[in-house]
Amino acid sequence: MNMILIILMIVTGYFVEPQVPTTLVYPPFGHCMGIYRAGTEQLSMLLGGLVRFDNTQGLACVKLDDWDDPGSADDDELAVYGVNSGSGHIIYNANMYTLGLYGGSGSGTDELLHPHGIAADPSGLILVADTGNRRVVILRRSGSRLVPDGVLHGDFQEPWDVSMDGAGDIYVTDRAGDRLYIYSSLSDTLPEIIEIDSPTGVDAVSGNNWFHNEEGFTVMISEDASSIVKLVEGEIICEADLTDCNGDVFNYPAIDFWGNVWVTDSISCCVHKFTDSLDYICSFGSEGSGDREFYSPTGLAIWRRYGQVFIGEREGARYFWIGADLIDVNIEFTGRGLHIDGILTECALVDAMIADGEGEPVFRLAEGRYPAGSFRVDWEGITARGIQVPGGDYSIELVIQPVYSSKGYFSKMFTDNFTLDDLQDVELR
Repeated sequence: MNMILIILMIVTGYFVEPQVPTTLVYPPFGHCMGIYRAGTEQLSMLLGGLVRFDNTQGLACVKLDDWDDPGSADDDELAVYGVNSGSGHIIYNANMYTLGLYGGSGSGTDELLHPHGIAADPSGLILVADTGNRRVVILRRSGSRLVPDGVLHGDFQEPWDVSMDGAGDIYVTDRAGDRLYIYSSLSDTLPEIIEIDSPTGVDAVSGNNWFHNEEGFTVMISEDASSIVKLVEGEIICEADLTDCNGDVFNYPAIDFWGNVWVTDSISCCVHKFTDSLDYICSFGSEGSGDREFYSPTGLAIWRRYGQVFIGEREGARYFWIGADLIDVNIEFTGRGLHIDGILTECALVDAMIADGEGEPVFRLAEGRYPAGSFRVDWEGITARGIQVPGGDYSIELVIQPVYSSKGYFSKMFTDNFTLDDLQDVELR
């Protein structure tokens, strides 16, 4: 492929072959300069060998108020925090060019012992589930540094994960205590307590936190990492388990802008995706070091506004954008029409056009935004005016595009040729 074609692909977007999975896609070169994976080598270079990846756990990402420059093109520049549980550190980007390091294994004010989950908000507040010390640590961002600012009140046995919903509520899971704590603020000393079996990962969203719906909800991993439940106002309204996705373990969940629920599986080495009703959609990834492969993925964070996705794994982290895919596609020709069905892995823009043998448009079969989940369209061999078209050679072209930041950078096209029966032949049958 010559350089001119590469430039055109970067500038104008590009089509992806149907067999290439695109539930998640890599950002274009112009956005990340081709750097979408950080491993041991990059960590050593940026931190001078001070720490290695060791039992990576929770991730959090946020657009800091201090980094926001209204009117500029900086909206996708995020602060990302990752838990390096084995060494007791938080690894984060001190600015857009260098990494920062906080903590160290221990029980001191500025130390962490086998931490797991982490959450952050735009003000610079960071909460860490300091599991080994049985506490939830409050940190504040001061420029490029993180500084301790107390602990959350609670009699925790094994705090595992923490989430902030953007409306002020704080959620803490206590795996050994079989409890979910819901705080109304940092100073709340009487949090709401929900009894639940061995909860671990948790994520929560409210209607004013880059979410499509006014009503938020909470998702949580429970039952020894084998179940994921959805809670609204403290009540479980639906759930899914490992058999629904043929998975091995649920680690950390994350909710996207449309309410879809993503969850890492460190044994199957993939990310499972569910609708907001916890109906299984698809799984993305497999074991390995390739572009769409992972080694023991654990931490997961989504910046809902633009669909930016960060996934932590055994020896590093990956950066994706939410894409769109149509999987399990079936195009069935019926003699005088066709049916197309499949599963959309994300809310997507769909355009499907029937053309005749000369390539002239005959009928637009689909146009507009479609939700994630089951997808089906039918054509009965007619024009937009309801007139039967003659028999002969035709083609179908179906194109899907995502609705996040990746819109305009890539599209996925499905095409097929078919022959319609002559009307006269149909009438004689």
